[in-house]
Amino acid sequence: MQGFSGDQHFSICLRCLGRAYATIGHGLSNVERGRIHLTESLPILSEKGIAIVEEDQCSICRSVFRRMDDFVNLALNESSGYEFSTFLAGSTFPQDVSDEETLLQGFFGNIGESIKKEFNREVGKAISDRTGKAVDKISPDMTFHFDLEYYQVKLEIRSLYIYGTYIKNRRGIPQTRWIHQDNNGVSVEQIIGDVVMKHSLCTNYFLHGSGREDVDVRMQGNGREFVLEAQNPRKRSIDLMTIRDEINMTGDIAVDSLSFTSRETVVKIKGANHDKSYRVIITGDNPLDPQKFAQAVSRLSGKDIYQRTPLRVSSRRSDLIRRRNIREMVLEQISGNTAVCVVNAEAGTYIKELIHGDEGRTNPSLSGEYGSPLKVQSLDVIWIYR
Repeated sequence: MQGFSGDQHFSICLRCLGRAYATIGHGLSNVERGRIHLTESLPILSEKGIAIVEEDQCSICRSVFRRMDDFVNLALNESSGYEFSTFLAGSTFPQDVSDEETLLQGFFGNIGESIKKEFNREVGKAISDRTGKAVDKISPDMTFHFDLEYYQVKLEIRSLYIYGTYIKNRRGIPQTRWIHQDNNGVSVEQIIGDVVMKHSLCTNYFLHGSGREDVDVRMQGNGREFVLEAQNPRKRSIDLMTIRDEINMTGDIAVDSLSFTSRETVVKIKGANHDKSYRVIITGDNPLDPQKFAQAVSRLSGKDIYQRTPLRVSSRRSDLIRRRNIREMVLEQISGNTAVCVVNAEAGTYIKELIHGDEGRTNPSLSGEYGSPLKVQSLDVIWIYR
C-alpha cells in the first residue's frame, strides 16, 4: 500500500472524514460529523492531496455502508435454519484499508474510531431491525464474521450448555467416549449426548464431568454433576424435561436437575473437590475374622493415608505421593470371606488402593492393617458432599 503524501491524490467521503472525529460530540452520525468538521479539515486535506467524494468513490470505505441490505441478506442466508435469540457482528477489512485509515486519522490527532467498529455497529443495527434479534456483546448465540475483502460471512455458533446430575446404574459403562471401546461404544456421554443431539441438531457433543468414577463403579446417591456441551446447535429452545425422560428410559443411567447454563459452569464443576462416600464389597482368600477385621477398619477411620499414584493409572498421571484423609470407615456387615464397608473419604482418595494397598503404594491400607490380602469385589459411589 502507498501512503498519503502531498503529490498523491486520494479520495475520502464525508463518512470517513467524520469517523476521524468520532469521539467528539454525541448523538451524531459520522456523516454528520464529516459535514460539521469539513471546513476546518479542508486545509489538511488540501495539503495531503485528499479529495472529498461520494462513498462509491471513497478509497477507504468503498461504499460498504450503502450495501447494508446485501450484508444482512448474506448473514440471514448463511444462518438460515439456525435458531438464535442474540447475536454479535464482527468484521475484517483488507489490510490496505486499515493502513490508509490509520494514516488519515493520524492527520487529525487519532481521535476517531475504526471503520471496523462503525461497520460492526451499523450492520448489527440492520440485522436487529430486520430480525428483531438483540445484540449481545458478552455471550451471543451467534456471531457473524464478515470478511470485507471477499464479501463473505462465517458463522460462529455458541455451544449449548446443559447442566445436570447423572446416576449410573450399570457397571462397565465409561463416563466418556473412548477411541477403543468394548461394550459396543456405550458411555454416559453418548447416552446423554445422542438424545441432546437429536433435539438440538448439534454437530457434536462433549460431557464435562465433576470428576469421574471408574468404568466398573456405579454412581448412586445424589449423582455426579456434569455439563453436556452441544456444539453448533441448530435448535436452542429444546425441552429439557423431554430430554430427561428419554435419557432415563435407557435404564443404564438416570439424569436429573437439567438446566441451561454456560461455559463458566464447566470451569466451576471441573475445579470442584468434594468428599465422597462409597460402599465397597471386600473379599479375602479365606474366611474373614470379624473382630480382627473390625479393628482394622476402626484404625483407618479418621486417619491420614499416603497414596502414591496407583499402578493402574501411572502411565497417564504424574507419579506423586498424595496425603488423603479417611473421614470415616464403617463396617456394615461381614460373613464368610466377604465384608461390606462404607467409606467417607477426602476428594481424590483412591478407594480400591485403600483396600488392597497397591503393592505398598498406599500406606496404611486395609490389607496392611488386617494383615492379609484383601480385594475389592465391587464399589459404588453412594454420596457426593457438595
